[in-house]
Amino acid sequence: MKRTQIYLDAEIFAVLKVESKLKKARISSLIREALREKYSVQEKKAMVIDKVAGIWKDRNFDVDDYVREKRSNKRRTSLYEK
Repeated sequence: MKRTQIYLDAEIFAVLKVESKLKKARISSLIREALREKYSVQEKKAMVIDKVAGIWKDRNFDVDDYVREKRSNKRRTSLYEK
């Protein structure tokens, strides 16, 4: 764990102080928890996955054909057609 120093507004500090008494936790612990919720990479990944899951469920196409078509080298044929 790394140590850092932050400056808080009096209003935010008062809220954290009350919350720390209610939850019986240190203010630093509450700040770490809030930062994890806001900036956690794992949770962001999970949120993005939830948003895109099933996005193509209504599409009906053959994946193998799609990949073959994307991998086909059309440049070579277009160069020799001219």
